[in-house]
Amino acid sequence: MRKMKITSMLKAIIVAALSAPMILAIPTAGVAVASPSIKPHALTPPPPPLEPSINTLSSPTYIYQAVGTVTPGGGLTAIVNTTTTAFSEMKSLQVDYRLERWTGTAWILYQSGTKKKTQTQSLNAQSSWTVITGYYYRVVSLHTADDGVKPETSTHISSNVLF
Repeated sequence: MRKMKITSMLKAIIVAALSAPMILAIPTAGVAVASPSIKPHALTPPPPPLEPSINTLSSPTYIYQAVGTVTPGGGLTAIVNTTTTAFSEMKSLQVDYRLERWTGTAWILYQSGTKKKTQTQSLNAQSSWTVITGYYYRVVSLHTADDGVKPETSTHISSNVLF
């Protein structure tokens, strides 16, 4: 009788142990949302120190401001904002921007966008993208001001953010 009771308990323990990983593997509905009180854990070493913002113009003629930023938007969302401002109204302003992810050895393209506006002095572009936690992200933006004769460009690299 005692041997039968131990055998039954042993079987129950084995069944419970074998089914536990399956229970843990069941997907949950919805999207995982990171808690703002929990610091993200990097899956890669950090990128090298930020180079100074690249501005291809030593003395700009048209472009007054050219900047791009990435900020956490809550949960797994990255908000990318770019601003291009000219000294005066231009025939067109355009920004080509990309969100890059650090792999541990190189920056790779993650998402990209473009916005163009005519007969204006300023241009703002915004995108909201879902990111993968544990990685560093940055924005590289190419700003172009065109007066109809000769375009002027400026490149900006943002600081990186760990999500």
